[in-house]
Amino acid sequence: MKARIIFLLLTGLLLADAVKLHDESIITGDAIKFENGSFMADGQKIEREQVKKILYTDTEKASTEVDPQYKMTEDKISEYRASVEKMEKMWPDANGYVLHSYDRQQLTSDGREVSETQYAVYIKTQDAKGWANLSFYIDEGINRIHILYARSIGPDGTVTDYSPDDITYSEPSREAVFFGKGEIMSLTIPGVDVGSIVDIGYIQETYAPEDPELFMAQNGFQFGEPMDKTIFDVEIPKDRELYYTSQYMDDFFKENWVSNIPGMEFPDNEFQPSTRPEIIETDTSTIYRWQKEEIEPLIAEPNMPPYMNVVPLVFAGLYPDYEYYHKRFGNLHSEHMKITPTLDSLAKAIVGEAQTDSAKVARIYHWVQRNIRYISVKGALASRFGGHYAQITYDNKYGDCSDKAVFFATLCKAVDIEAYPIIVMTNDAGFIHRDRFPFWGGNHAINEVWIDGEKYVLDATNNNHRFPYYSSGDCDLWYCNYVRGDVVYNPPMPSGNNAMRSQTHVKVGEEGSAYVTDSMYFSGDFEAGYRGWFEHTPEKQHEQIMENFASGRNPGSILEDFSIYNISDIEKPFTFRFSYEVPEFLVKAGDYQLLEVPALRYTFPEIALTDRHYDIKLDYPFQRRHNVTFEIPDNYEIEFVPEEFKVENEYIEYSARYEREGNTIRFIDEYNIKKIRIPKEDYDKYKEDAESIMAFVKEKVFLREKG
Repeated sequence: MKARIIFLLLTGLLLADAVKLHDESIITGDAIKFENGSFMADGQKIEREQVKKILYTDTEKASTEVDPQYKMTEDKISEYRASVEKMEKMWPDANGYVLHSYDRQQLTSDGREVSETQYAVYIKTQDAKGWANLSFYIDEGINRIHILYARSIGPDGTVTDYSPDDITYSEPSREAVFFGKGEIMSLTIPGVDVGSIVDIGYIQETYAPEDPELFMAQNGFQFGEPMDKTIFDVEIPKDRELYYTSQYMDDFFKENWVSNIPGMEFPDNEFQPSTRPEIIETDTSTIYRWQKEEIEPLIAEPNMPPYMNVVPLVFAGLYPDYEYYHKRFGNLHSEHMKITPTLDSLAKAIVGEAQTDSAKVARIYHWVQRNIRYISVKGALASRFGGHYAQITYDNKYGDCSDKAVFFATLCKAVDIEAYPIIVMTNDAGFIHRDRFPFWGGNHAINEVWIDGEKYVLDATNNNHRFPYYSSGDCDLWYCNYVRGDVVYNPPMPSGNNAMRSQTHVKVGEEGSAYVTDSMYFSGDFEAGYRGWFEHTPEKQHEQIMENFASGRNPGSILEDFSIYNISDIEKPFTFRFSYEVPEFLVKAGDYQLLEVPALRYTFPEIALTDRHYDIKLDYPFQRRHNVTFEIPDNYEIEFVPEEFKVENEYIEYSARYEREGNTIRFIDEYNIKKIRIPKEDYDKYKEDAESIMAFVKEKVFLREKG
């Protein structure tokens, strides 16, 4: 599907002046038409696949006509200006104002999915000019875009409509090694400057959904700029029923949840009846309408939860539970987990002489990570969401998360280990309350494996996680096991499963220098990350990396020696050891020499605010341990060692102590992030504890030279 060819589908303009073919030749004609899947140029038929680009020389032919119902009028401009005037009084510091927003998501009686969007935004500062840019992913045979109108209204009332020349096409970013058939359509509305109004309307249509029963509508009611009014419609055929759950829709009761799902009952708030949709009946459909007015801007805070967990939001679908989805995707996953003779032999060869189920799973887990590359080539729903057949993934030697999850589960099944692909929404994308709404989707596929009656979650998508560790993004979330017919909460992983630990020996010299030997040990994402870093960095650059480690601990350090272990052997722990000299380790302060623990740093960017409007979302469970031994030379007296310290709450804990024996000091500490979601109600206590940790790690050991 080539760039300008898409334009025919988008606008319905069937006339051009010329077409450029893939061999770079150009065919001209008085009126080149696109009919019945082919181009006709003065009686000459040109197949669509031959055409690289459609060319226009007459700009009048290429201009877009706006349907009369969407034409801009003086009354509409006056209405927009009045809204701007009102909002400037309410939010004078905003970069812009959303004057109105309308979204409609529809399932038609013939199974098409139609999404209509209209909005107008006032551009108050340069920072708001991004509203003039639109991008769409278009996949031939699956979806199309129709621009209803796209224009700017200048401060003097001049209306500038977009033209075909404002549309460009490009290949999607392939950062994740993804191969698809679609392209990106981008539109920049002309004439937009400070003081302008951007006015846009378009329809996205998925005209060939593989399963209309999977229709699911979702909408958020808050942006980074304040909004005057917004409407969200969900329209379904009259003979169907819509099930919904909404969050935070009530101005006076921010935590309110509302649902019409049987058994999913939430209390009304104490101020007013909970916000429920208006239901509008037409001859052929039912429309569920939610609307809000005068919505405050979404002001970002450090480490705030993802968008879906902080804004007023509606989820809606055709089913009140997971029964249909379990059957639909459970059958799909089961079908793709067929054990062929080839896969049966492969699984048995991988596990070899391993005797325990744990050892067998570990060998399969490591083999899949290291031997099946992550590449995504997707077309139909069956392959996009259900993965390819396990045999196909093995034949290709590559696949995406769905493919690798199905393949890994199949190999486990071949050696009589219970394993399943599962669907998750990673915790960096948002916490989906699958217990409050039957949300069937996700952004990742991983595995549930049962070993000796105990459940394990594993993620074979990566290629550096040592069993039984997996990506921290896969914890503290609900997942769907469609084969088993389960919806399961996976709690935060133990902090020790995502850890960085160091064993350090510091021999202090008589003149205040030091010779330091540091050994680093890892688990989870930290082990996978460091292993991958060293493995994919040329060996000749490893020394530079270690020099950076040394200087990062103590500026001016001189690397003496280093060793790195098990870079490519995923079955063994990855570790490294390095030694370095520090010419000026002790810091003189009056009559004292100050000694500090190398690399003892804990930061809490999430506590920068005095108060928080939103909860805290930390990146991952985490453990950090230091075990440091200091040898102090005889020419120094140890004058002061900090007292033992400990702080603990529901979310973090920290303990540290100094042990002194003669002229040897040993420092031991342990920091744990136990939970990654912290309610704003607990912020004051959390902030207090975090500040006490930062204060403690700044304390120093005081030495005094004898004599």
